Amino acid sequence: MATTSSRRQRRDAVRNREQLLEAATRAFAERGLAVDVREIAREAGVGMGTLYRHFPTKDDLFRAVIEPDLAAWSELTERADAAPDAWQGLRTFVESTLELMVRRRAILDGLGGVAQDSAAVAACQEHLRDSLASLVDRAHGQGALRADVSAADIGLQIMALGRIVQVTAEVDPEAWRRHTGFVLDGLRDGSGGSSGGENRSS
Repeated sequence: MATTSSRRQRRDAVRNREQLLEAATRAFAERGLAVDVREIAREAGVGMGTLYRHFPTKDDLFRAVIEPDLAAWSELTERADAAPDAWQGLRTFVESTLELMVRRRAILDGLGGVAQDSAAVAACQEHLRDSLASLVDRAHGQGALRADVSAADIGLQIMALGRIVQVTAEVDPEAWRRHTGFVLDGLRDGSGGSSGGENRSS
């Protein structure tokens, strides 16, 4: 009898954890990190005690939600880095990263805050930096990317575009695509920007 009861408790615990993760994934995607954990527990159909047994803090819950997304992000980075045309790979990397931010509105805040001390996040960030540096080097070698643009510059542009994703989500959810085009046009070699901001006159 005790064994049967223990098995049922384990099944219930697994089900509750899955329901919490599903509810949290939806909530963080739709409302960002500001969402109240009480809303997540209510949507999952569990009590606060159950939530805290599985995830003692909101940060713990967010890390559990974000880590699968980071794995997917690493995979798309590898595909982009493997593209023979480095510029196309770079474009794919930027656009796919922003599409992930559209689906997961909290990811930008998470990478800059609560998720920083996650080993999975740290490993993903290192992998992303290495892959992006490789893409940038190849794009320079193929003459597709402005010589004065670094991998760090690309990363900062992605973060800036991520903010556009956030602030226009309700009023113009596709605005980020237009602004991404502006940024990519400015990064491409020969697109009209002069290194060092020199003002040329005829």
